[in-house]
Amino acid sequence: MAALDGYRGQVWALVDVKSFYCACEQIFDPKLVNKPLVVLSNNDGCCVALSPQAKALGIKRGAPWFKIEREARKMGVEVRSSNYTLYADMSRRFIEELHRFSPHVEQYSIDEAFIRLDGFKLDGLTQMGKDIRDTVYTHLGLPVRVGIGASPTLAKLGNHAAKQFEQRVEGVIQIDNEERRRWLLERCSVQDIWGVGAKTATRLHTSGIANALALSEQNPADMRRLWNVGLARTVLELQGVACIEPGDIDEKRKQILSSRSFGTDLTDLGDLNAALAFHCQRAGEKLRRQHSQASVVSVFLRTNRYKDLPQHNISCAKELMCPSQDSYRFLDTAIALLKSAYRPGYAYQKIGVILEGVTDANNDQFQFDMFDSSVLEEVKRRDLMAITDQMNARFKNGVKPASVIGSTNWHMRQAFRSNRWTTRLDELQVAKC
Repeated sequence: MAALDGYRGQVWALVDVKSFYCACEQIFDPKLVNKPLVVLSNNDGCCVALSPQAKALGIKRGAPWFKIEREARKMGVEVRSSNYTLYADMSRRFIEELHRFSPHVEQYSIDEAFIRLDGFKLDGLTQMGKDIRDTVYTHLGLPVRVGIGASPTLAKLGNHAAKQFEQRVEGVIQIDNEERRRWLLERCSVQDIWGVGAKTATRLHTSGIANALALSEQNPADMRRLWNVGLARTVLELQGVACIEPGDIDEKRKQILSSRSFGTDLTDLGDLNAALAFHCQRAGEKLRRQHSQASVVSVFLRTNRYKDLPQHNISCAKELMCPSQDSYRFLDTAIALLKSAYRPGYAYQKIGVILEGVTDANNDQFQFDMFDSSVLEEVKRRDLMAITDQMNARFKNGVKPASVIGSTNWHMRQAFRSNRWTTRLDELQVAKC
């Protein structure tokens, strides 16, 4: 296909870390290497990450730990709680290593990122993929796979193939000609295509489009007319025509959510306020990171439906007079909502805050209201939030609402958490000679 020959235009690589959570644990605890290992979700609930040895034992991702713990222990399976502080720091270091190879790095998730490789010699890209693999492993100890193609979707499929044929291709695949593209797409289900959901995949199967090759042979104009613009772009990308510009991968969210289950059920309003303050601060940071503002604050409160206890599930929302980026304004609104929603005597398992009515933030455009003077302070508050974010990024404790510091009863249960080796001086690795 002409679009693929010579990689006219853009060249993309997708780099992802193999079993990222498990790999982070194994770096700092060598006794876990080549052992069956599972990492648990929030509050030690389900298995969210598995080492290859754990998968070989038949353990499934998403399996509740309390159901499989006895058998897993008998088989010698090691277990760790999710150590988000460690994983986030290792993810930052991973992205820094990728910047050695290109200034254009688009992080897609905590353990994978796209790299633009425009301008490099095409016959040297496979070797560059191996250099990326070796550099990340040498500097960080993280094993990665690399897929290279003329579009992000082809790079994603190449990465998927690198997982399937890892031993044969040494973790690196470059889709560099028409023959290889067709061979790969013919063996990929439409469900394996980046951006194609389960419902769309079912409809495509019903229409006689069973694999990625069949989808790539469709007319993009017809797909746009009969389906949607997104699927038309996917067809073009499978043909080797890149349709995604830098920045398009990380699209702005229309709704910001921060929520987490508690380690133990809570009945005290003060503990709930502390958890809510944490989530308001976290949601505000996410909102400002994408340069947005929100006009609606929602709060939800849940009891544990699996326990034979009185149940109380409620959600409530309030619209702000002026769209804001201010975490503390969100917190004031959320606490007022919580007071009206809270009922004494119930054991609550989860609380969360949702910021809605999300739009681009314009510091020179504000809607004034004769009944609310808070808009007059909004510009100054935005400057304050920017300074707060800078301090929180630089210092470990940073600036937090006082209620967050006042209570720790709402924190997650992490009975098997490893040390936060890279960010806490009191938890540094100790070498004995």
